Amino acid sequence: MIAVVGAGICGLAAAYELSRRGESAVVFERGEPFAEQSAGLARIFRIAHQRPALCRLAMQARDGWLRWESELAVGRLLGAEGFIAAAPPEETAMAMTEAGAEFRWLDRREIQARIPFVAAPWEAGIFDPLGGSLRIRRALTALAARVEIRRGQVVSLGHDGSVRLADGSVMRADQVLVCVGAQTPDLLGPLDVEFTPHTRFTYAGADATGAACLSAPEGYGLPLGSTGRWAFGQQIPEPDAVRALFPSLSPMGQVDCVSVHAPWLDAGGDGWQVVRRGRVVGFVGSNLMKFGPLLGELLAQAACGDGLPSELTLA
Repeated sequence: MIAVVGAGICGLAAAYELSRRGESAVVFERGEPFAEQSAGLARIFRIAHQRPALCRLAMQARDGWLRWESELAVGRLLGAEGFIAAAPPEETAMAMTEAGAEFRWLDRREIQARIPFVAAPWEAGIFDPLGGSLRIRRALTALAARVEIRRGQVVSLGHDGSVRLADGSVMRADQVLVCVGAQTPDLLGPLDVEFTPHTRFTYAGADATGAACLSAPEGYGLPLGSTGRWAFGQQIPEPDAVRALFPSLSPMGQVDCVSVHAPWLDAGGDGWQVVRRGRVVGFVGSNLMKFGPLLGELLAQAACGDGLPSELTLA
């Protein structure tokens, strides 16, 4: 039996892919599934990254999202809105070119056409036509219905696969996958990573349905599926900057998020780290949602063997 700790995107994806392989897996979750780092209605999917390896992995992950759409049969999971990297660093175009990813340059007028309610201050941007808004709550709800989830807080792990819960019970697993986000250091010790809170606000006032997803120096934004609402997040909230960008929108809600800081992330804040300690595989990273199906497959491979897939040692 394989124990998966954490019912966010990585834990649920890994458990689902293990079940597809005929493996027995159980997911331990201390609270509500996908209620912490994986909370919210939607996330951005993009091929555009600052490293060719991440661009290539994102293209593989996109195939995985389309596979999940077919297998989970809950409707569209990946929107066709596209993604705009506004005022992008030159590494983005270089990485996409090296990876063979499709993109094209936009001017200010073209950016405005794809996000009609933005007062675009940027002279240029990269349009990633394979990007879009992920319906992640829909996807995670479907994954959670297809795996076994046990409520309980894991307080310690043994390299022999022993899992100790807060109620004092102990179980022994053949392998353990740790996918608990900000709680990772509590179970695995220091991993040269820091977690800080930030907030993503939801806005109304214009129909955002079909608007392109956005990354810009000011923050990141995306349409929330077919709700017509727009979400925008910043590392440090700057209300005046948001009002200047979206003068017709008004805040109506928020999702509390976590930012990840680590020396092994790239300049865009993307990447991950994996460690193996005996029968325990620990995994942590930033901006992981878009890679969900691929990471599920890779973590399932790690749990079924003694080594680690090369893609997991990307950090």
